[in-house]
Amino acid sequence: MSIGAQKASNSLKKLPEALALLDENMLAKLVAHAPLPEILNTLCLSIEQQYSGLLCSVLFLDADGRTLRNGAAPSLPADYAKAVDGTQIGPSAGSCGTAIYRRQPVIVSDIATDPLWAEIRHLALPYGLRACWSTPIPSRDGGILGTFALYYREPRAPNADHLQLIAHSTRLAALAIEWNRAEADLSAAENRYRTLVERLPAITYIAELGAAGPWHYVSPQIESMLGFSPAEWLSDSSNWINRVHPEDRESVLAVEEHFLKNRDLFQAEYRLLARDGKVLWFRDEAVTLPTAADQPFLMQGVMYDITERKRLEDQLRHSQKMEAVGLLAGGVAHDFNNLLMLIQAHNERLRASLAPGAPACKESAGIEHAVTRAASLTSRLLAFSRKQVLQPRIMDLNQVLTEVAKMLERLIAKGIALKVVTAPNLWPIKADPGQIEQLIMNLAVNARDAMPHGGQLIIETRNAEIAASHPQFRDGVRPGRYLALTVRDTGVGMDLETQAHMFEPFFTTKEPGKGTGLGLAIVYGVVKQAGGWTHVDSKPGEGTTFEIYLPRAEDTREDTRDDAREDAKAPTAVAGRPRDPTTAPRGTETILLVEDEAGIREVAFDFLQARGYKVLTAMDGNEALRIAEGHEDLIHILVTDMAMPNVGGKELALRLRQVRPQIKVLFMSGYPSHPALVSEDVPGQTTVLQKPFLLDTLAQKVRTLLDQE
Repeated sequence: MSIGAQKASNSLKKLPEALALLDENMLAKLVAHAPLPEILNTLCLSIEQQYSGLLCSVLFLDADGRTLRNGAAPSLPADYAKAVDGTQIGPSAGSCGTAIYRRQPVIVSDIATDPLWAEIRHLALPYGLRACWSTPIPSRDGGILGTFALYYREPRAPNADHLQLIAHSTRLAALAIEWNRAEADLSAAENRYRTLVERLPAITYIAELGAAGPWHYVSPQIESMLGFSPAEWLSDSSNWINRVHPEDRESVLAVEEHFLKNRDLFQAEYRLLARDGKVLWFRDEAVTLPTAADQPFLMQGVMYDITERKRLEDQLRHSQKMEAVGLLAGGVAHDFNNLLMLIQAHNERLRASLAPGAPACKESAGIEHAVTRAASLTSRLLAFSRKQVLQPRIMDLNQVLTEVAKMLERLIAKGIALKVVTAPNLWPIKADPGQIEQLIMNLAVNARDAMPHGGQLIIETRNAEIAASHPQFRDGVRPGRYLALTVRDTGVGMDLETQAHMFEPFFTTKEPGKGTGLGLAIVYGVVKQAGGWTHVDSKPGEGTTFEIYLPRAEDTREDTRDDAREDAKAPTAVAGRPRDPTTAPRGTETILLVEDEAGIREVAFDFLQARGYKVLTAMDGNEALRIAEGHEDLIHILVTDMAMPNVGGKELALRLRQVRPQIKVLFMSGYPSHPALVSEDVPGQTTVLQKPFLLDTLAQKVRTLLDQE
């Protein structure tokens, strides 16, 4: 045995003391939160100081799982440590690279002759390194963190004490590396949490339970939101409850009491008064924190500023009410128009079977008139939802008001004096006359009901110039020239709460059964559709004044020409007028008729077939697709309802056009909003027939489409 080996062997006899010293040095570094390189250098130097001739090295395994990186090598030649940095693991990659590749210790007694070092021994031999024993450093999850290696400058193999030293040191290295990673992860998590807490658009806090419990922490956002610095807020434990809006304190304290009893989850929405007097809405959510038995209970929470959300919720609630009624009205219109269509179709067939001048012709004409009026009522039902098809035209409001006043005389009670004042040289407006009639009627009836013991109702018109500085000017109102319609009563008036809800659908102050709550909602919809706005002045016991502002139609002559063209194209409530059946358009083409309403499908089938067409019928889009697939001959035109279960009319037309590009399409619709959509969504020759319509009109539309190139 050489002298160096003898010294090493003798020194290894002090192994228990050496291991104890290693543990002590490592513990001191870990407790001091020393950097990982410093901890690993301490490990290596402690071993080297105890055992002469021994050189230590720690290599890390890179994230790629293949590359070795320097971790600690305080006594190895610096050039050698630099040379092995970046070594790739493999079956013959020296002691360290092979140890990780095999996942087991590798003992090389002589670097100069061992084949594992064949490719890299030129890195070690110039520095006198002859022996290298390397052991993988395992992680707790079964992975590999790196290697712990011992070098000698002379060929030799380890004895039992060496192996014990290596095993112990490898465990210490693993402990140090994982301790460091855990600390790094914790520090990163703390930084992320701190950044999150301080950048959130919310106030985070830790406070003792109870309304006046001291606050231990509050995030910096409290200053930008409420105007208090964290130090100011924490200095007074009653700051929070004193800043809760007086109207919200009772409900907040009830939530607080529940939280004190159950310790489950604190959730409350309430208003806080900022330092500058501003009122802000907050959503407060908190949980209890674990504390020692002798410590007060703590709650940790987050206060979100929901002021803007509350404002939007108020707007949304109003718009949802309008939308809900609009959807209801649209559905009613669809079903009602289908029924009217069926009545009209049967009446038309009945009239065709009557001899001219027959007594029943008068009854048939009455039915047709009733259908027309019912279709008009459906349109008016849609007025407040702003979904009906409009027929605007240049009109004189004085003329409309004069006609409506005649009807009002029969509606207004004898104890109410009606006065109508029409201004001379009144500017024209462009609006739907039926809507304007409805608007005046609704306001007048509303005024009548507000004067159960009599009073005075004044309706007047005037021209109005509205400037941006006008007292009634506000967002959404454009300055300009308007026609003003004023409806003033001397009735019971309205308080501010009633005025805040008066245009909402179904809101009414009348007794059950005496009002639907739709009158002013219809007024609101009509005015909005006409591009106008409304001003209301009312106080309890002092009556109510509604001022309706409708924009002036600037270019009367051009608008009149436009309206003449529109009137020529516009459908009546029941499209068309009956003709002599012998002159109704005929043909021999094939029609695919799709209608989910059985009665309409049957009368349309009989009518079209009687005019020479070959008619294929289907109850919905799916059945129509099956029929089209099995029909070998040409289908010239698709006549389909828009709204059907399963496959609707628009989708049906698009799918049929893919396989039969020549097919023409005639849509039937009970909804008023479909006509504007069809021509854009379905390419090719299409048109829309609004229900209810005359069967004669159906024949005309079919023939017109078929005759188009």
